[in-house]
Amino acid sequence: MPYNERIALGLPSLAGYTLTEGLEKARQLGFQSIMTLPGGPNARHSLGAFPTLDFHGSTEAHRRKLKAALAPFKHVSLHQAWDTDWQTWIECARCVGARIVTVHAGRRGTDQTPRQFIDTRRKFLLPLTEAAGGAGIRIGLENEGGAREDYLALIEAVGGETVGATIDVGHCAYFSEVAAVADGDERVVRMNDLLCALVDALGGRLYHFHVHNVRKADWRDHRSVPDGVVDYARLFARLDRIGYGGLFDIELEEPEMERQAARSGQYLSDLCRSRPRPA
Repeated sequence: MPYNERIALGLPSLAGYTLTEGLEKARQLGFQSIMTLPGGPNARHSLGAFPTLDFHGSTEAHRRKLKAALAPFKHVSLHQAWDTDWQTWIECARCVGARIVTVHAGRRGTDQTPRQFIDTRRKFLLPLTEAAGGAGIRIGLENEGGAREDYLALIEAVGGETVGATIDVGHCAYFSEVAAVADGDERVVRMNDLLCALVDALGGRLYHFHVHNVRKADWRDHRSVPDGVVDYARLFARLDRIGYGGLFDIELEEPEMERQAARSGQYLSDLCRSRPRPA
């Protein structure tokens, strides 16, 4: 039985596959939706290179093939490439019908004030979000760490309906308010409390999720969704309260790729049962 359409398999979870192989495997596993990348210079992790769209400099023939390959999926979301060519990210999203592009929010440098961080990132993001809005695409700013208030302030500073949040659940482990806690048990509590507080603070500006888990022993993320410190049942209950209806992109770095993708898909699909469809 297919997984809930709100559960998207991030193709980086199938590192080492070609795009054709990755899409076919996603369908075989039961995923109705996917997340992928236009390409980029660093599209890889410890298990190999990601299956990307290889969109940069692509021909019209290649783009037609991409549209045909992605047509069977109900929802497609896009992650930025690891470059600054945001025009290509938006063009790629339009080509494949992605309604949201996730872009890294960034982290404040030790030599930056909060205002300097926000001003620098806002300068980069504003033309991107204007182009996205004109194309009917939303931008989700993904948390990477640093201070929670910097992340929320950046989303507020960019403003408008085009830009909101992509909460990367595992990356919440690296917010300074969590990482600074020395005791392991207390750190788990702090992370889950912060995650729920973040949902409440964002409300309608919460557009998207990247989901994986964090292993307590070494505080390593991108683990299988059912296995780790994140209280997903509590998170989903909180999401019900704000009426969240968006997607959940699975992002794994697990050696047992297919098995852990399937376990994560089933776990999340069960949590999504009887919940609203994507907005």
